[in-house]
Amino acid sequence: MLKVANNKLIVGKEEYHLFSAEMHYFRVSKRYWSICFERIRKAGFRILSTRVPWNLHEGRIGDFDFTGETGHTKDLVVFLELAREFGLKVILHPGPYISSEWKNGGYPDFLHNSPEMLARDPNGEPVEISLKTLGKSEEEWEKQSVFSPLHPRFLHHVKRYLGALTDLIKSYVYPKGPVILVRLDNGFSSLRPDQFPENLSPFSSDYNEHLTGSLFPEYLQEKYQDAKKLSQLYGEKHRDFKNLRPPHELKISKPQNLVKYFDWISFKEKACTDYILKLKELYLSFETSPLFSTQVFSSKDFSLPFNWKASESEELFSGMSVIWKDDYVDLVRHLRYFSACSNFPWASEFSVGSRADSPEDGEKYFPVGPRDVKFLLTTALASGIKGFNHYMFVERDSWYDAPLANDGTIRPSFDLIKRFNELTARIELENLESPYRVGLANYRPYLWFDHLSAGAARPAQASGSSRKAAMPFSYLPFLLSKTHKGLSQDLINLKLDFGIPDLWLDESLEDFPVILVPCAEFMDKETQQRLVDLAKAGKTLILFGLLPKFDLNMKECNLLAGSLKLRTRAQFGVGRIQTSGQEFITSLYGYMRGAKRSQILARQRDRVLGAVLKLGKGRVFVFCFDISAQLHHHKLAFLEEILKQAGVRSRIYCDAPEVDLVLKRDEKNTILCLLNSSPTSSTNYRDDRRKLILRFDPRKVGLKGRRLRFTDLLGEEIIKTTPDELRTGLIIELPPHDSRMYLVESK
Repeated sequence: MLKVANNKLIVGKEEYHLFSAEMHYFRVSKRYWSICFERIRKAGFRILSTRVPWNLHEGRIGDFDFTGETGHTKDLVVFLELAREFGLKVILHPGPYISSEWKNGGYPDFLHNSPEMLARDPNGEPVEISLKTLGKSEEEWEKQSVFSPLHPRFLHHVKRYLGALTDLIKSYVYPKGPVILVRLDNGFSSLRPDQFPENLSPFSSDYNEHLTGSLFPEYLQEKYQDAKKLSQLYGEKHRDFKNLRPPHELKISKPQNLVKYFDWISFKEKACTDYILKLKELYLSFETSPLFSTQVFSSKDFSLPFNWKASESEELFSGMSVIWKDDYVDLVRHLRYFSACSNFPWASEFSVGSRADSPEDGEKYFPVGPRDVKFLLTTALASGIKGFNHYMFVERDSWYDAPLANDGTIRPSFDLIKRFNELTARIELENLESPYRVGLANYRPYLWFDHLSAGAARPAQASGSSRKAAMPFSYLPFLLSKTHKGLSQDLINLKLDFGIPDLWLDESLEDFPVILVPCAEFMDKETQQRLVDLAKAGKTLILFGLLPKFDLNMKECNLLAGSLKLRTRAQFGVGRIQTSGQEFITSLYGYMRGAKRSQILARQRDRVLGAVLKLGKGRVFVFCFDISAQLHHHKLAFLEEILKQAGVRSRIYCDAPEVDLVLKRDEKNTILCLLNSSPTSSTNYRDDRRKLILRFDPRKVGLKGRRLRFTDLLGEEIIKTTPDELRTGLIIELPPHDSRMYLVESK
């Protein structure tokens, strides 16, 4: 038996936390493999992860070496045999693209002999990615080609490579051997989206002729069947699907124009999903059936245009890259969205250490010490991550501050990670959940629109701001970047734990009694009905923006507004809002009509901008202005009051707005995470110390007893206190960019 259940891996009769250490066999001298394996085991790992570079093992077409005949760095067989001897399970990442600062990301040079496979820009030119190199000018940066992953010839090469690889590893795949999981290339990884988000522009690639001339028309024909139906929706004349091509730039003058752009984005999502499933099918066709995983990358629009949920199944789940970002709120948003929506929230690349062209300079000027690793571990755990692949656990070229040097020497972060591995069994990480949560929902088509707007063709930008200002729904990117993201910061400031569910995923919405929902003037009929049903079933919805009046085909659809007996009208600008207890200036999205039967919550002169009404067993709040506070104290007080009316109150408090507090619980354990995301202002740790007041009522979080004990699970601190003292306030020192993970026990 090989499966994921209850946030653990089930391998035969054994259970594993999916905690793994990444080590690249081709970057570590063979004589150090045993000592590295021994110390990986010593750190508490039972799983090892490695990459398999295609171009290392197939130098010429059809000439494979996996046994080290032409060089010891190619001896994958001995590496797997040694893992078996040490009792380590293995995760393989054979690509085809592996990234990791490896030449061409693993693509063999001979692929360039077939230029028809290259990804193309709208002008038909090959797409090349610049690899930034410290100390070199932009003109000197290395260029890397990108291939169109669904091109038949490219897939032919991939099939040959995976055929040779699987022929070798069949005897090492569970139940015969240690390999339990294979990571599949997600198709967009060669664009390096984590480092170069501009490469994800919908109008940059991929315009390969096979994709645009064959697959895209086939997609449209399958979706619409009749070209007349498409012509009506597009507002264009098309006799058939054969000559239809995707748009090259964003030109929207009326809502109807959006339909074809949404088709382009949804097609790209499908193309990536098809590639993932094609890779999986290849392994299965070669009679190799481990578990599979694919990689979710961070981007402004939550991994667009990769719809990772579309490929998930019992044997295929997704993992996320977790690296430190200067923007803590952005990091938390991505982690909580992934945790709320994934089948198994696994950090498939959890960064320990950092990449650098000059590791010596990186280690000297930008060290990544145990304190930094602890902060990222606590952030991930507090955000719901249940598994960690520590990347890189063993050092390699272009990497520094890994827990192990590539000769097996123990480095500063080693003991911290060992301790983290030991405590997970103690606190039963797989069962920890966050109580009393509010959901801040995402709606994928709004992300599509934002993705399109951000990726508008650069040459067309010069056509003037008037075109942009006249674009329908022009307020939507602001609603997402300002209000939606701002609410994330507000919930942190108010010490309210929250998740980010998806309105297209019913199961992700179940755990949230209160859901904050972005609204624009378009929303598909099914989602509008879902919101109505959620409210009628007893959930509280807080809608911000404008009520939808179109579906995704830009046909009239007032289902949500009709159920609420409200209408909204767009009028983007700035205005002064009056509420029962506050007055403030904020950005306006519009105003509402028909609110006579509602309780009025906010006005601008004689116009209603905020109201609440009952719908079935639940309540629906509607606001037509930016309700995020951005640290404005009047707006924050207003938001806090609205959340209290919705039944959401913080059960834990501290006097430092920048400190995030997250409570995780199961039947046995209570874990309190404190995270000070402020940047350090001094090189002296002691000078940076920040004293804060922590206060909460233990009974309200399920803790009973006359005495309480706080044990820092990743440090040495132990605090003994009483319920009375904790209700009054407990002083804790927490420096900037530092964290605590307390096990709270009552006696």
